[in-house]
Amino acid sequence: VAVNGISFNILKGETLGIVGESGSGKSVSVLSLIQLIPNPPGEVREGSIKFNGETLFDGQELEAIRDKPEFRFFHDLKGKKRNWATRGFFFGWLLLHILLGIPGLLTFIFSFVLDAVITIKLFFSSPRKEAMEKYRESMYRKMREYRGREIAMIFQEPMTSLNPVFTVGMQVIESIQPKDFWDYVKAHIIEKAKSVSIVSMKNRWRVTGLTAFFILVISQLAAGWTFQIGQIFTALLIGGLTPTTVAFLYLGLNKLIPDREKAEHEKLLQGGVELLQRVGIPDAEKRMKDYPHQFSGGMRQRVMIAMALAKNPSLLIADEPTTALDVTIQAQILDLMVDLKKQNEDAAIVLITHDLAVIAETCERVIVMYGGKIQEVASVEELFHNPSHPYTIGLINSIPRPDRGNAKEKLETIQGMVPNILDMPEGCKFCTRCDLAEEKCKSEDPELIDVGQDHFVRCHFLDKVMEG
Repeated sequence: VAVNGISFNILKGETLGIVGESGSGKSVSVLSLIQLIPNPPGEVREGSIKFNGETLFDGQELEAIRDKPEFRFFHDLKGKKRNWATRGFFFGWLLLHILLGIPGLLTFIFSFVLDAVITIKLFFSSPRKEAMEKYRESMYRKMREYRGREIAMIFQEPMTSLNPVFTVGMQVIESIQPKDFWDYVKAHIIEKAKSVSIVSMKNRWRVTGLTAFFILVISQLAAGWTFQIGQIFTALLIGGLTPTTVAFLYLGLNKLIPDREKAEHEKLLQGGVELLQRVGIPDAEKRMKDYPHQFSGGMRQRVMIAMALAKNPSLLIADEPTTALDVTIQAQILDLMVDLKKQNEDAAIVLITHDLAVIAETCERVIVMYGGKIQEVASVEELFHNPSHPYTIGLINSIPRPDRGNAKEKLETIQGMVPNILDMPEGCKFCTRCDLAEEKCKSEDPELIDVGQDHFVRCHFLDKVMEG
């Protein structure tokens, strides 16, 4: 189980930070919120997810589906017994057909198909599987209505999230309004017709001359450099007419596109430019035509933020948006998120990170996760002034500080590694690395305790921790 017993709320206008080491369950928790867990192998099995009063996921409904019988017929036949029964029925039917001496190839083919259909219905028909497929399709359809519109996510690696074969502008416009194949064809025709119409006469003659020369060289290469007048004239004619023909083709096709669709295309194009300008990308109109590899890491991350903001979502999830960026670019991205928050005060932000310094700079409330569980929840100010979980204390003590007494003093570290999710301790998940751990910690999982001021801690020895 990657995460278990996670429960938290996100308030309107709040910036919530989720912090923890790699493998602590940060990303899995928020991916579960928007149903982006790869299934299989992952699955949200229990609990509920609500957004603005609407239930996005109901674990009780899922549990009711799991209670349905796995097979419609022969419930007691399972595993190898069911496999052998399936083979016996299928081949027994065919053997009976042969023993009865029923003549005709078509009759045998019909019997074979009928045998296969009945075998599948008898031994593989599953009410549970059918109900589960309907439930998932219904849930995913509902989530598609929310994702991108009400809930948006900025992923950790912008280069792997952006499609390298499409321009940035095309991908930004796609985030504003999804398009099908013919929409892309029309957009291509509109843009090409626009380009053709603004080409100067001087450049037109250049293109015509170069194309004619290229066709002439190719034709002479194919003919063995014969230089016959007829071949030269034909090659120059084809080369000279080709650019003009293509240009008139685009202009003609452009005339067939309704003015309403052209106006909508221009509106979307302007919307994409405004989004890139909003996130601070210079010369946005020109950069719309560039590809992702032509952007720096920080710029690609800005593009991802622009795409996430396309529908002005109520909830923005940022999964380690500053990972693999240098310090200067990190600061710019964080400043950008703070500025965007000021522009839309009702929007909530969930910031996933392993860096407490980022949390201190941008968040109002923070959740500390370890081993797939919430270990501490508090306001940022309360957490830094009064950390109450051994893991949180270890994280804070490991932050480099300029006010340390000895300049050569080594940074404190948390000994050991995060346990494998397949081999988690039965009790407290932090017991294998905690200095206060006792036998009780290994066998009993502590509850999340309210210590006041909306501060919650999961620890058996909270008194010892708070005493110092």
